Parts: sequence; C-alpha cells; structure tokens
Amino acid sequence: MLVLGIVGSPRKEGRTNALVGAALQGAANAGADVQKLYLIEHDIKPFSSQGGAAEGVRFLPTTLCDVCEQADALVLGAPVYFGDINGLSKDFMDSVRIGNENGKPALGIAVAGGSGKGLLSGVQSIYHWFYHRQMRAIDPTPVTRFNEQAMLAALPESGARLVEMAKTPQPFPGTGREDRWAEIVAYYANVPYLDKGPVDEFLMLAEQLIAISEGHAALDEAKAAYAQALDLAQQGDRANAGRHAVRAYDLLLN
Repeated sequence: MLVLGIVGSPRKEGRTNALVGAALQGAANAGADVQKLYLIEHDIKPFSSQGGAAEGVRFLPTTLCDVCEQADALVLGAPVYFGDINGLSKDFMDSVRIGNENGKPALGIAVAGGSGKGLLSGVQSIYHWFYHRQMRAIDPTPVTRFNEQAMLAALPESGARLVEMAKTPQPFPGTGREDRWAEIVAYYANVPYLDKGPVDEFLMLAEQLIAISEGHAALDEAKAAYAQALDLAQQGDRANAGRHAVRAYDLLLN
C-alpha cells in the first residue's frame, strides 16, 4: 500500500513539508509505504487550454498522474497566499488526471503561516478539489504558526486513518460520475470547516492566540472580546461577532 504526500510549497524544507511529513509518518507507522513528492521539482505550467479540462494533462508531466493513480491514498499540503492556496498547487490540481480517484482516501493541509488569515478558505479550496474529484477526504487540517505544534502532533493519527481506509476502499456508488453526486454531497455535508466563513476564521484565530498567550498583558481583555464574539455569533449577529473576534485577535497578535 502506498500513501503519497504532495508538497505544494516552493520551499522544500518549510512548514508544509514538515506537516505532510507528519501525516506520512503516521501512515508509515501503520504499515504503509510512503512517498513524498515536491511539486517545485516538476515542470507544471498554468492551465491555458481552450479545449477543456480533458487537455489539462498537457500542462504537467504524466508521471505525476501516474504516481497519483498508483497511490492508495493522498496527502496534499499547500501554503496559503492571500486567502487561497498557492498557484503551484492550484496548477497541479487543475491539470492532474487520476483515473481511479473515485473514493480514494485523501487528506489536505493548508498552511497560513504568517498572520494566519486564510487558514479556513485555504483548506476549503483543497477540499473543494477533493469533492469535485470525488475522493473520500478526511480531517481538513488548517494550520497557522499559532497551532502548528498541535497539528504536527495530530497529523500522524490522520495518516494512520488513511491507511485503514485504504485497506477497504469505498468508491462512491453509481455507474458513472454523474450518478454519484447524491452520496458525495451527503458525505461532504459532514466534513468539518466547509460551511465556515470569515467570522469563523477570526474566531478560530482568536482562540488559537488565547491558547498560546499566557502572561500576555492583554490576555484578559482578549478573552472578554472573544467571549462576546461567541455570544454574538450564537445570537446570529455575525457582523458584530466578527468585529469582536478581530479585536481579540489584534490584541494578542504582537
């Protein structure tokens, strides 16, 4: 059994690489063979065809398609730039062809390493791709520099879970792509974070900062703003919830 880790960052030794490696370590501990692939090492071009998605494979080496087909499960990690995953990762996603993708277990990691903003929209981008490719994706992993250590500790378990899923593959039922959507939509309805927006993102960032800010002079004020944001969100006042969540975040960011 092969679990393939795809590193979408142009920095081969950065956060994305370490996080993908943590998931692969869990897969290896569970008995799988693992392989790490760096997109920056391959000649991937922006998709510019006029002939539709079927021609996308012309814009990247077919060896990338082959190894993705050979893999029993995928781990894809990408950095977040301005609220979405980086162009190199998106170019790969636009063009790769995986003939046996239906139900293939997959795990995505989005790394918003600076301010943290975009951690949810970035991971959603990866999981929207998994959804449209009809993979069976698990454990969306949005990462910032604030929760990086916790995610590094959690990812081996996700990697092991991929191995267990790959032992008994579960393609979505249907005679073809268009017959599968009811079950795919039902599956992804329960995947975390896909229904979240910017307010939820700042609530998560504020929570992460509070967790690592013991002794900070503004911690009590930030906690109060965060609690007020949660209360307003529960009341349905998401606009003001967002304002208070941003305040809690700003108080602790520096």
